[in-house]
Amino acid sequence: MEIFEEELEIYNAKMRLLSWLYDEIKIQSEISKDLLNGKGQKLPLNL
Repeated sequence: MEIFEEELEIYNAKMRLLSWLYDEIKIQSEISKDLLNGKGQKLPLNL
């Protein structure tokens, strides 16, 4: 059960990070979406 709770905490942390990043991208409208998509494809996130 402890391992499951740790995995759940890691998953929630990743989701909070992605949510924050999405909000920041929406604010930074001058950033190219193609540039962001290219960089995003290289992220080593295993969700």
